Amino acid sequence: MDPQTQLMGQIAPYEPELIIAGVFVLFMLLRVTRKALRQRVDAFGYYTLRDKGSLIWFWLNAPGVVIHELSHAIVVLLFSPFGFRITSVTLFRIKPMAQRGPNGRIIRRNGPQSLQLGEVQYVRPQGRLMSYIGDGFSGVAPLFGGIAAFIFLYWIATGYNIWDVPFSVTHQQWQITRPGWPLWTLIFAPYLILTVTSELWPSHQDWIGARWFVMGMLLLLTGLLFAIWYFKRFDELLTISTMVASHIDFALSILLVLDLIFVVIAEGLVRLVQL
Repeated sequence: MDPQTQLMGQIAPYEPELIIAGVFVLFMLLRVTRKALRQRVDAFGYYTLRDKGSLIWFWLNAPGVVIHELSHAIVVLLFSPFGFRITSVTLFRIKPMAQRGPNGRIIRRNGPQSLQLGEVQYVRPQGRLMSYIGDGFSGVAPLFGGIAAFIFLYWIATGYNIWDVPFSVTHQQWQITRPGWPLWTLIFAPYLILTVTSELWPSHQDWIGARWFVMGMLLLLTGLLFAIWYFKRFDELLTISTMVASHIDFALSILLVLDLIFVVIAEGLVRLVQL
C-alpha cells in the first residue's frame, strides 16, 4: 500500500468531523482575506483621493448594499398582511451612523466614524407575536438574500449550480465553466459576487431587531438536539451535517480564491500609485 493511500485510510474515519470543521476554518480565513482586501482598497483610496479615499470600498459594494436593503424590504412586504408597512427605503447613501451608549445618548468620537450605507424603515403593530417574527425575518433577510444572489451569480459565471462538483472524469481536471458556456460572464460576475458577499451579513442593528427571533430559533435548535440525543439519531445527524458542510466548504473555497485574486489585483494597484 502506497503512503498516500495509507494516509487517506487513516483520515477516513475522521472525514465527517474534518469536513464540518472546515466550515469554521474557511470562514475565518475568508474574514482574514476580506479584511486584507479592504485594507488594500483603503490604501489605494488614500494614495489617490486622500481623505475621501475611504469611501471607495463603500461605493464598490453598491450592488451588494442594494441586495441587502431590498432583502429587508421584500420581507416587510411579505408581512404586510400582519400590519407591516414600509415608510422609507434608501438603497445606497453613505452617511455617518450615530453611536449610542447604554443610556441612549450619542457618543462623540474623534476617530473614524461608522458609516450607514442604506436603510429600510417600516412600522408594524406593537406587542404582537407576528410583529416579533416579522422583525426577525427582516433582520436576517440579507443573509438569505445574499446567499440566493451568490448562487445565481455563480451560475451566471460558470453555468454550474453551487452544489455541482465541476470535475471532469474524462479529462481528470477541474473545470471553471461548463463546456460551451460563454467566458465573458467571468468579466463582471466575480466582482458582483464579491460585493454581494461583502454585504450579506446582517448589521449590528439588524441583529438587535432580530434578537427575539434568533433566541427563539436557538431554543428550537436546542430542543431538536435534545430530541436527537433522546432518540439516538446521531448517525443520521452526522450524515446530514456532513453533506451540508461539504457544500458550504465548496462555496467558501470559491469565495476564498476570489478574495486572493482581488487582493493580488488591489496590491498591484497600490504599488502602481506609489510609483
